Amino acid sequence: MKEKSILATLKPDTHAKALLVIFLIALAFRLWGVTNPLLDFHSWRQTLTATVAKNFFTGHMNLFTPSTNWAVEHYEFEFPVYSYLVALLYKIIGFHDMLGRLVAIAFSLGSMWMLYLLGKRYFDKNTAVAAIAAFAVLPLAIYYTRTFMPESAMLFFSIGLLYFFTRWLDTDEWKHFILACLFATFTFLIKLPALYMGGPLLFLACLKFRGKIFTQYKLYLFVLLALTPPFLWYSHMADLHAQTHGGANIWIDNDKLANQDTLLDYKFYKLIFWTRVAEKMFAFTGFVFLILGMIAKVERKEQYLFHVWFGCVCAYFLIAAVGNRVHEYYQLPIIPVGCIFIGRFLAGFFATHDLSAWKKDYKTGLVLLMILFIPIHSVYKLNKRLNYNLDYIDIGATIKKNTNQGELILLQDIGAHRPHTFYYSDRKGWTLGYHGKLSPQEIDTYISKGAGYYAMVQINLEENNKELFDFLSKVHELLLQDAKITLFKLKQTAS
Repeated sequence: MKEKSILATLKPDTHAKALLVIFLIALAFRLWGVTNPLLDFHSWRQTLTATVAKNFFTGHMNLFTPSTNWAVEHYEFEFPVYSYLVALLYKIIGFHDMLGRLVAIAFSLGSMWMLYLLGKRYFDKNTAVAAIAAFAVLPLAIYYTRTFMPESAMLFFSIGLLYFFTRWLDTDEWKHFILACLFATFTFLIKLPALYMGGPLLFLACLKFRGKIFTQYKLYLFVLLALTPPFLWYSHMADLHAQTHGGANIWIDNDKLANQDTLLDYKFYKLIFWTRVAEKMFAFTGFVFLILGMIAKVERKEQYLFHVWFGCVCAYFLIAAVGNRVHEYYQLPIIPVGCIFIGRFLAGFFATHDLSAWKKDYKTGLVLLMILFIPIHSVYKLNKRLNYNLDYIDIGATIKKNTNQGELILLQDIGAHRPHTFYYSDRKGWTLGYHGKLSPQEIDTYISKGAGYYAMVQINLEENNKELFDFLSKVHELLLQDAKITLFKLKQTAS
C-alpha cells in the first residue's frame, strides 16, 4: 500500500516543483519593500548594522576593527561577517542599502534549504516540505530575514550546524566534521547567545556514543575548534571596550541577562510566549500546529532532538530575559524548530486525510482554513512594519550640507544612542536623548572633547530647553532652525 502524501495525486516531479514554488513564494515575500530606506520597523538595529558595513566600505576593510559613528565606541559587536559581506558587495557594485537586504534574503533562502535537509533526514520529504513552507510565510520569519541585520545569517549557520553535525555522526567523514566546526564557529561568532545550540548537539552526541562519549577525541576537537575563535573574538572586543571606557567590563555590565523582577513578572511570559511567539512568530494557527506536532508520537529517539532544541531556545529566553523582553527579534531562533513541528503535524495529517475531500471532511477544511490564515496574517503584520518616515533622511542631508566632514557633532535626539542621523549624514559624534537638559557647562565639556556642532532633531530646542537655546544663540552661531532640526556651530570658547 502506497503512503499518501500532502500532494497525493502528483506526477513524479511534483516534489521538485513544490520546492520551487515554495522558494519563489518565500522570495516574493522577502522582496517586498527591499528598496525601502532603513527606516522601517527596528530602524535602530538596521542603521547601526549598516553603519558598520558603510565604515568598512568608506574607511578600511579590516574585519577585526568594526566601527560605528559614535565618538566613543561601544564594543559589544558580534563578529561582523554579515556587515563585511555587504561591504564587499559595495566595493564591487557600489553603495546601495538594498544590497544589505539582499544578503539577508540569500541567507534566508539558505536557511530554508538547510531546514529542508534537516527535516528530511529526521522525518521525511513531506515533513521537510511543509516545514519550509511554514518558514516561507510566517510573519517574522519573513520580516527579520530581509532586514539589514545579522539575524538571517545566524539562523542559516545554526540550522546548518545541526545538519552537518548530524551528517558527521552518520558518516564519520572528515568533510562533515569540518563543515560542522565551521558552521558552529560562525553561529557563535555572529551571536554568542546561540551557545544554547550546545544542548541539541550534546543530545545527539549522547545518543550516538552513550557511555563512551567521554572517550571520543573528535568531540573534544570539535569543542576546541568551534569555541576558540568566538572566545578570542569576544575577548578582543572586551579588551577594546575596556581600553575605550576606562577598564569597564562588558560582561559584568551586561544588561540583557535575567533578574528577579523580570522572571517573577507574569507579563514577561505573556509577552514572550503569547504576544511574540504565538501571535507574531507563528500567526496563532501555526502555533496550534506546532503544539500538535510537538505532542505527536515519536517514532525514533533521535527525533527528540527537536524537543531538546525547542527547550534550549526557551531556556535562552529566560537566561537573557531582559534582552528578550526588549527585543522581539531575540526570539527568532524559535522559528526553525517550530517549523519542523508544524511540518511534522501537517505531513501526518494529510497522510490520513484526502486533500480533495475538504468539502466533506470538516477536519481537512478547518486545517486548510488555518493554513490560509497564516499568509493573510503575515501580509497584515508586514504591511504595518514596512511603514517608514523619511525625516531622518532629510535631517541627515541637512546636517551633511551645513557641517564639515570630520568635525564631531553633539546631537540630541528623541532617544539616546540613535544611529539614524549619523548614518544618513555621514557624520560622527555623541547622541543623547532630549530629556536630559544640557547645561552651558556641559556644552563646554563636549567642546573640549572635540565637538564642533550642536544639533537637536525631531524636537524644538527653544521649547524644550530655552536656557540652552538662549546660551547657544548668544555665544555660538545659529546655522539653522526649522521644525525638524536646530543646528549650531560651536565656537571654541568658555561660557
